[in-house]
Amino acid sequence: MFRQAENKVKIEGILAETDLKYSSFQKEGSDVEAIGGSIKVLVDQPINGVDTVLEVPVYMFSTKYTKAGKLNPAYESIERVMKEYMSIAATGSRDLADKIRITNGSIRMNEFMGQNGTLVSQPRVYASFVSKATGEFSPCATFNLEFMVSRIAREVDRDGVEVDPPRLNVEGIVPQYTAPSATVMNVDQVPMVALAPSVIDAIEQYWEAGKCFKASGRLNFSSKTEEVIENVDFGEPQKTYRTINVSEFVITGGSQAELQGDFAWEYDDIKAGMAARRARLEEKKTATNTSKKTPVQHGTKGVLDLGF
Repeated sequence: MFRQAENKVKIEGILAETDLKYSSFQKEGSDVEAIGGSIKVLVDQPINGVDTVLEVPVYMFSTKYTKAGKLNPAYESIERVMKEYMSIAATGSRDLADKIRITNGSIRMNEFMGQNGTLVSQPRVYASFVSKATGEFSPCATFNLEFMVSRIAREVDRDGVEVDPPRLNVEGIVPQYTAPSATVMNVDQVPMVALAPSVIDAIEQYWEAGKCFKASGRLNFSSKTEEVIENVDFGEPQKTYRTINVSEFVITGGSQAELQGDFAWEYDDIKAGMAARRARLEEKKTATNTSKKTPVQHGTKGVLDLGF
């Protein structure tokens, strides 16, 4: 049995929008009733010292009945949000919308093939239970995560020049839930970023590819508008604007010492899990009749070479 990583997301904010529906699917020749979709949560919190308005998408799904045939508590919770909770979109007002709390969400990767045949890999937040925020209301969108470091690298622009202000990209291999009977670990490769200079320095000093650590941080699901200046052959330059959507897990702290003993994962188990993940992605590529390969990063300290 493989140990599942600590993977916890906490969100406290205002319900901005709901998109939840009933559904059903076939399993072993029978119809299975379910409910699912997504909600968006409005959260005001600082990101690297800058007050930021977030709209965090949270994905939800549950079958109506458990394996024992009882009504699934997660189904009841999602249905309650769909039927009873009031959102900003429904009321037209932040003041009239419900304040909600998610205490046990998790991070998973949504990976699929795009229309052009390239792999699309997006981090998502999932949750099964949502409650109304009672008592003290403290808006936040935070995470705590355990992982094996796969890659550490300063972010550079198209010309290979380090961006300013500096950004440190960290990829962590996160062991997800794996069935007790499984022989290969189920893993996700989760991208994170460090922005604060002190955090960047600590990670570069203490973390290393192939070692296991803990990180805590803040979700940054927001948007920003950038001004673009286009020079013309003569006359005034053309000024346009573009909106950029941001989906980041910003590391604000973590463990200095690596996880060891029962709290760490064996390199060979992680490697086998990554190989299984790669095989699933290759199947998706084959299904879309493309043979394009994803680039592999190689290195010593900053990059974990898993052999493919």
